[in-house]
Amino acid sequence: MNRRQAWILAGIIAAAALVRFATLDHQSYDHDEAVTAWRVLESGLGQTLHVAVNSERSPPLYYLLAWLWSKLFGTGEVGLRSLSALIGTLTVPAAYLAARELSSRRAGLIAAALVAFNPYLVWYSQEARSYALFVFFAAWGVYFFALCLNDPSRRNLGLWATASGLALCSHYFAAFLVGAEGLWLVARGWPRRAPIVAVGATVAVGLALIPLALTQEGTGRRNLFTGVPVVRRGAGSPSVRHFREAAVLAGLILAAIALVLLLRRATRREREGSLIIVGAAAAAIVVPFVLAYLGVDFFHPRNLIGSLEPLLVAAGIGFGCSRARRLGLASAGAAVLVFIAVLVAVYESGQMQRPDYRGAAEAMGPPSGPRVLVVLRNANEPIAYYRNGREFKPPHFKRERVDEIDVLSTLSTISPPDHGFRLTEKRGLAPCCILWRYRARARTLVRPGEVSHVLKEPSVTLIDGVR
Repeated sequence: MNRRQAWILAGIIAAAALVRFATLDHQSYDHDEAVTAWRVLESGLGQTLHVAVNSERSPPLYYLLAWLWSKLFGTGEVGLRSLSALIGTLTVPAAYLAARELSSRRAGLIAAALVAFNPYLVWYSQEARSYALFVFFAAWGVYFFALCLNDPSRRNLGLWATASGLALCSHYFAAFLVGAEGLWLVARGWPRRAPIVAVGATVAVGLALIPLALTQEGTGRRNLFTGVPVVRRGAGSPSVRHFREAAVLAGLILAAIALVLLLRRATRREREGSLIIVGAAAAAIVVPFVLAYLGVDFFHPRNLIGSLEPLLVAAGIGFGCSRARRLGLASAGAAVLVFIAVLVAVYESGQMQRPDYRGAAEAMGPPSGPRVLVVLRNANEPIAYYRNGREFKPPHFKRERVDEIDVLSTLSTISPPDHGFRLTEKRGLAPCCILWRYRARARTLVRPGEVSHVLKEPSVTLIDGVR
């Protein structure tokens, strides 16, 4: 790499850090992030791991790192999300190295830029969950996989097995991408022993995680997204919802151009390497999709995020292949501009952001005493986090005297609470929800079951202001 290319790569990595770190507190915590900050990490390490095992559906590696990180930087949006932002930034060099290994430095720089600005990857690099860590280890696994395609030495196979094992410890869906890569390495290297040992070591990690996965699945909680048909689930994810129709169309066109360039203008080495990693990424999408139709249904777009980086690497190779010339560079530039436009749109539009539960909690204001909060189901953890609330139910709370009941709903009409509470305020908190405030003339005894009827949508009753 010459000095000019080194500066370009450094600039891309710096830009990746900027788009991830600069807006960490621009959006409120969503439900799952609040669970991380409020339920999982607010305790000692042993308790954190206990909660992760018994209430989460992913391996505990992220929560271990997040617990350590939170002791230094806290559990606020900037402090906790900065771990994911750092991990997301360090994913960019992996994309560069993978594309460089399979093609050229120019392709590596293009792949790095695509990963740096991809809105889906930026979104999850700003989320206090395990997805950025999953992408990080999957991306480095793809690089080491590319090394193995060119030189299946014990060192390279060992590096691939290490990254793949850590990816499995970050997210169970890594098994699909890692499995596809492992099958290819064994088939290509057969009957050599080294690939079998490397894949066997990775399989051993996966087998060791099965008891944990079964324990987590046996907690009795069900995946709410399974009530939505498989083919429609993508519409509810940031990958589609936050790419408006024009952006989706532009992305499909650019992906088609990258594929045509790979097939028509890439060298044999570039084409073969790219199609191999595309095949592995495609298998990691298709297999869980098929399993969902067969009844083993854990299919959700965010769980497939590990496949995105290798697809972007392949696109980078297509745009940057030896005979793509100006068409490739122009297409890569257009792709980056589309990504940046979507990032700006997400920043400016509340409709494209996470629900503003922080703003809703601020609108409630500080309590003058014990106060009941009836909130829609997915708002319960964020509101509890921002308002320091607890769930209003036995055995901790059988009854409480309160003079205020606040209701947070997406409905335009609700059933008012009993016991002489009267509506004193109704405020729209677009685009999140509506805040209804009820007050009584004097503190009134309220039991948990007496306010559960207020909302005609799934809800949770909280209480704050309790000493």
